[in-house]
Amino acid sequence: MKIILLFVIFFLISKIFSQNLVYPIGYETHMDSLVVKYKGSDIYYTNISFIWNHKSRYDMSFNCVLNDTIRICTLPVKESDREQMYSEELLACTARNGIFVMCGFDVHLGFFPSPLLISPFKPKTRGGNTTLSGYYLELKERVFVIFENNYEQDQYYGSNNYYRVVGYFETNTPDRINLTLRVYPGCGNRTIIWENGETYNFTYQDPNIEKIDINQSILNITGTNFYNQSVFVAVKIDNNIIDPNDIISVDFENIKLKFNYSDPFSSKLNVQVGCCDYWSNKFQITYPPIPSSVNSIPKLKGGLLIINGNRLTSSPSSNNNNISVTVGDSICSIFSSSSNEIKCNLQPLSNSTLNNSSPITVSINGVENTNKLLLYYDIPHIKTYSQVNNEIHIIGSCFGNINSTHIQINGKQAQNQIKSINNDETVLILKVQNQIYNFNISIESNSINVDVKLYAIINEIPSVGNKFINFTLLYVNSSNINSIATIKILNEQLNQTIQSTLTTFIESVVLCSFLIENLCGIVNYEIEIGHQRFQSSFSYESPLINKCNLNSNEIVTCIGKGFVNSNETIIIISNQSITFNNESNNNNDKSISFQMNEEYILGELYLDVCGLLSNKVKIDTIPIFKNVSIPNLFDTNGGEIIIFGKYLNNNTNITIECNNEVIEKECKSYNSTSLECNIEFNGPNDKTCKLLFNNIDNNNNNNNIVSTFNIIYKSPSINQTSIINLKQGGILTIIGNDFYYPIDKVTIIGNNGNCSGCDILNCNEAKYINDTMITCFIQATNNTFSNIKNGEMIFINVTTNGKSGISKVFKYLTQSDDSHQYSDARNIFQNLLLSILIILIISLLFISNI
Repeated sequence: MKIILLFVIFFLISKIFSQNLVYPIGYETHMDSLVVKYKGSDIYYTNISFIWNHKSRYDMSFNCVLNDTIRICTLPVKESDREQMYSEELLACTARNGIFVMCGFDVHLGFFPSPLLISPFKPKTRGGNTTLSGYYLELKERVFVIFENNYEQDQYYGSNNYYRVVGYFETNTPDRINLTLRVYPGCGNRTIIWENGETYNFTYQDPNIEKIDINQSILNITGTNFYNQSVFVAVKIDNNIIDPNDIISVDFENIKLKFNYSDPFSSKLNVQVGCCDYWSNKFQITYPPIPSSVNSIPKLKGGLLIINGNRLTSSPSSNNNNISVTVGDSICSIFSSSSNEIKCNLQPLSNSTLNNSSPITVSINGVENTNKLLLYYDIPHIKTYSQVNNEIHIIGSCFGNINSTHIQINGKQAQNQIKSINNDETVLILKVQNQIYNFNISIESNSINVDVKLYAIINEIPSVGNKFINFTLLYVNSSNINSIATIKILNEQLNQTIQSTLTTFIESVVLCSFLIENLCGIVNYEIEIGHQRFQSSFSYESPLINKCNLNSNEIVTCIGKGFVNSNETIIIISNQSITFNNESNNNNDKSISFQMNEEYILGELYLDVCGLLSNKVKIDTIPIFKNVSIPNLFDTNGGEIIIFGKYLNNNTNITIECNNEVIEKECKSYNSTSLECNIEFNGPNDKTCKLLFNNIDNNNNNNNIVSTFNIIYKSPSINQTSIINLKQGGILTIIGNDFYYPIDKVTIIGNNGNCSGCDILNCNEAKYINDTMITCFIQATNNTFSNIKNGEMIFINVTTNGKSGISKVFKYLTQSDDSHQYSDARNIFQNLLLSILIILIISLLFISNI
């Protein structure tokens, strides 16, 4: 029974307390207020008290307003209030619908607004004591702050999901706005969960790279806020994520990884560290050029620097390829560059430069070499040698000059053995004694062994038909002096070996002669004497043309030397090749002939004899004349004739004679088959003319008549006349062409020009003005032409030097009344003005032509 009674009492008490609990539905936190929201009928806070050490008490009141079904209670907060809002015990008075419920209600932070943070909370990835700054952090004493970690692979995931508050709640000087939390190591983001269920998201500090050391293929990255769990660490180099297997070790301040940079060019690379997908700053590392060696050059002359090394250029994918080389304070002008070599030209240094060396700086797109390389001046260096004919060329640098450079041959000082040293001091040419076959040459500390090879000199250039070819052999070993020399012709068409007909040893040289037939052009050969061989080539004399003539049979004959009458000869004329026919040629080397054809355009001619080209010559041609054409009748200005034939040109020497008089002419040739000649020869009498060709042969002038032709002149033509009143008479002006002096007769003819029974009126005193105008005088008469109406056109005839021209252009007047007389006078005056005007115009034209 007692148990039942106790159960009933406990039930009633819990029922009473459950009815007095506060259940907020929302919170707001501001610097100047805290807001708690409730359902309209629920219990709410009216006052709140901050109790400290059971002695200190600070009371504050809510202002509550019912808004429909929501009650909003606001706790005003002044700056002076915030300093007192901390407690060991937080108590409240409550009410419902304005009716007091109770005081001394113990407020749990789960039913109160969250703190207001005033600065970001960003712990270091190493963790440790970290300050959380804000307001209302200690409304009620906190021992820890709960957080959530979503990184399941993290070493701290699932255990101790809270940050403990560091220190004790001190009575005298509590820190109102800073709360120190002991934070676990981590990276990425976390979530703080306040007692009321509200959350605050924060992230650990981003990783930061401070320094990267490169030790061969190991990158040692130093910085802050890395993480010590490799599963959360990544490294990007130029946006490419490095294979996790290449990461050697990770810690909070250091990461080591393998990175083998094998590209043959200099480069800048951006490195980033990522922890939990939060990336660091971009840190640039460089793989600089590595110049390792350089040749020496003369200080006072400058020269070509050849720098060898690695990474001496930029990436082909780079937009820039700015390469510069600085030697001391001087710029070396880049000539060429590759991944392992740079060539540049360095200007001479002034004589005041006392240093014998200068540092070299190679920059590739702003990345400079970090190793030290010095250029030492004027240090002789022998690189190699070559034998050029009977000379030995020592190739290298800084050989000085012929007067100051000392050489040793086979360990002994050699005098007068240097033939020359070029201006760049890169080639030293030695005089080699014939009896020396191999030797060692040294310049200061540099030396090289030289093996002198057999060398052959052809004594003179052979001409075509010369069968015996003589050679001088140099540097023949003593063991081979008594051997018989042989020559092997290496040309494909004549592969043969010939023994010397004569081999003679005279004063350290060997003279030999070979019988070589049927060769021309360039001959490749190999001479062998004993175990020594020498390969080279010689050339026969090039063909020489003295002259080429074209005769009347159209056969071209060229005279000269070095000709070969075989299919080895090609004739080229005006860039056309002519097949050679040796049937029409004698078997000699001084002349050659071929048939000229019309399709060949005359021009320069030369020969290709076995690949050797002759000089170019013009063919001395004899023109062939066919006929003369006169396209139009001649007029007062002369006319044009066209001469047809072959091999004609502007220099063709011709003469035109008409009636035993040499005529002035101007001839032009537009092709080799015609000449167009303009002749200025006055008429009007027709003429018989001769065309003469002036053949100059062996200084004998022969004028041959090659054609005759007739020149026929045009008859006068009448275009218009002035108008005359026959009853008054007057001067008649006639305009036309091809008038000549003197004018024989001018007549006016009626009856349509039919002279049988026609009316004829003579125009007397005919005067020649020029070839386009004449005048004559008509006597006044009352006679008129029958059947001709007043003003109608009738015929007028002009005869000059026996050539007549007639045209229906004359018009006359016979009116006698005053008006007609006035009209006639006016017409006469107009005709007179017209005649004067025409005379003036023609005179001006004549003067301007002069």
